[in-house]
Amino acid sequence: MSARGPVAARPFEIVVGIETHVELATGSKMFCGCSARWFGAPPNSLTCPVCLGLPGALPVPNRRAIELGITAGLALHCEVPAGTKFDRKNYMYPDLPKGYQISQFDLPLSVNGWVDIPAEGGGTKRVRIIRAHLEEDTGKLLHGQGHALVDFNRSGTPLLEVVSAPDMSSAAEAVAYAETVRETLIYAGVSEFRLEEGAARFDTNVSIRFREGSETRWPPQSEVKNLNSLRAVEQAIAHESQRLWEDWQAGGEIRTRKAKITVGWSPDTGRTFLQRRKEEAEDYRYFPEPDLVTYAPAREMVGALRTALPEMPAERRARLAKQYGLSDYDARILVSDPALAAYFEKVVGEGGADAKAAANWITGPILGALRENAIRPADIRIWPLQLAGLLGLIASGQISTTIARDVFAEMWASGKDATTIVDEKGLRQVSDETAIGQVVDEVIAAETKAVADYRGGNARALEALFGKVMGKTKGKADPRVVRRLLTDRLTAGG
Repeated sequence: MSARGPVAARPFEIVVGIETHVELATGSKMFCGCSARWFGAPPNSLTCPVCLGLPGALPVPNRRAIELGITAGLALHCEVPAGTKFDRKNYMYPDLPKGYQISQFDLPLSVNGWVDIPAEGGGTKRVRIIRAHLEEDTGKLLHGQGHALVDFNRSGTPLLEVVSAPDMSSAAEAVAYAETVRETLIYAGVSEFRLEEGAARFDTNVSIRFREGSETRWPPQSEVKNLNSLRAVEQAIAHESQRLWEDWQAGGEIRTRKAKITVGWSPDTGRTFLQRRKEEAEDYRYFPEPDLVTYAPAREMVGALRTALPEMPAERRARLAKQYGLSDYDARILVSDPALAAYFEKVVGEGGADAKAAANWITGPILGALRENAIRPADIRIWPLQLAGLLGLIASGQISTTIARDVFAEMWASGKDATTIVDEKGLRQVSDETAIGQVVDEVIAAETKAVADYRGGNARALEALFGKVMGKTKGKADPRVVRRLLTDRLTAGG
């Protein structure tokens, strides 16, 4: 069964909750001094007796991780309870060296939060956050032909798990929620949210609800594990909800199953696949971690962390829209990354560029170049004032938009300013009406059929003549002057 998109007049309601797992932006691991920057390191090179779970090794909590965990909760409008503790979550898996994970059970670090997401029908929808708790990440299994290897570099990395209520009722809402949480945690400085590196992932709990006769049916849910992209979240929810419905209609095992199941998602096949029957809390045999004491966050520290929170994404979107007259669409794209939003504000604020023009170039050519080169907004190769300079040349009529795109490509490749490139290559736009008029007259004299077509009522023929003039001037003629002179001469001659 392949993944499916939105279904018109769907016979069931989708119910979705999401568990977001994200590694915190610390230098060291949760309970030891090993580096938490594990991605790309040689396998098993960032380990010690603590994160390998060797006998006699004792954990020491990472203070910075606790501070970041509280900051995350505050950014998500959570309450910070007076007391919290760590617990042992017991299960056996090859990438879990101790045979248990240090996590939090009944006294998490943050509770009762919320985020607002765009609603499909317009406006916003509030999604509740049940809890956000700290734990340690597991190792990583590397599967090969007939074997599996384990790399413990990731083991013990500080991990925050944010658990939402089942308040989402479509794949689109789930993606909007995931985007909102991602943006919030990045803006709060809690995490870099590196989905592509496996340092952040989503578990989606998908179920369906529908009427059957006089009864409301709500079959057991599926937990789709370890989704590492927003596209995967969207596709997996659309597929699994439809699969649950078809299994129910076919009289499948969902009609007798009492507990939820854990499934994986294959982007190659567009299908989910069964991994295991889901354990309940009692199966993990939670009990307080005996090697760690309970912790009571000082109210002064919580207050200081709250005060230190920067401008959050929703606030920044509203401000950009009001201050610069941006559309909601442009504001959302710009605010999706704090480096991108800061870049825009420098182009407009320090560079004096028109806000709409700056937004168009950043959401267009800039983002296109970032995707093509697989780099982050923080590493844009063109400085804000350089882009402002390019936009200034366009606004003053010194270069056309077509030439500007060529100049932009050269700026990205060489690092030179737009003015330098334009002067070196002689690209300044010609606005002299006498010079342009001569070329216009030559084109009108040569393109008799196009001229006759235009005068006969075919307005599109003007574009053919315009293209000929621009070609003869190698794109340097001011397009506004070209169009005016063409129209004047053709009308007068008719």
